[in-house]
Amino acid sequence: MKKISFKNKDGLTLRGFVYGPLFSGDTAILFLHGFPGHCSGTGQRFCRALSCFGYLTMSFDFSGTDTSDGKFSEKRMSKEVDDIKYAIDFLEKKYFFKKLFLIGISTGAIDAALYAHSDKRITGVVLLSGVADLKRGVHYDFNDEQIALFKKKKYIIYDRPGKWYHGKKLKKAFYDEFFVLDVIKLLKKYKKPLLIVHGSKDEAVPIFEAKDLYKTANEPKKLVVISGADHQFSSLWHGLRVLFTLVAFIRKN
Repeated sequence: MKKISFKNKDGLTLRGFVYGPLFSGDTAILFLHGFPGHCSGTGQRFCRALSCFGYLTMSFDFSGTDTSDGKFSEKRMSKEVDDIKYAIDFLEKKYFFKKLFLIGISTGAIDAALYAHSDKRITGVVLLSGVADLKRGVHYDFNDEQIALFKKKKYIIYDRPGKWYHGKKLKKAFYDEFFVLDVIKLLKKYKKPLLIVHGSKDEAVPIFEAKDLYKTANEPKKLVVISGADHQFSSLWHGLRVLFTLVAFIRKN
């Protein structure tokens, strides 16, 4: 594991890690974390595991997240989508690869679906625990009380002791993007290999979101439902199921 940093379009420094072979191999993987998570969570777990198969893997904190520059209050999904390009630019400049796979989980999967069609460098995309309809998705990220506060005060403050975002303010502009960004429209523009993975017991995002993503997507595509898995595929067995599914997808493409 090696610490890395690079600048985004606003000149903010984004920080993360690379894992695996730094000077050999032909496949790189960029892993996108969820909201309000960070790259040291589920992403780190999968990046470490994937690096054991000889892949160069990278994860980073989006702007406004934990170790990266920027204000949490100013976070937007559209800004996260912009950050992806600069992460790939960094990978391309610093490391050798012939194939590049983009893997996103939860909101990271939303970001991946919004971005993938725009970058020819991407070989394949994986959406873990993703969302098809953001108008529904807003209710997965925010409860009724938080939505009411967004409408009344134009911001919320997180009360999550022990989490890196405890006590941080998030402005209503993040909430507003759920009604503007269109995952389905942009996913229809993506025409390369796609893998969709979802847990049957996902407590945060219903399984029908994965089925709607699959229904929308172009071929070649595959939907894998991990029986009994939660939103983060947190059990060892479910994590291994996802890992071997990812490796099979990467090897095939």
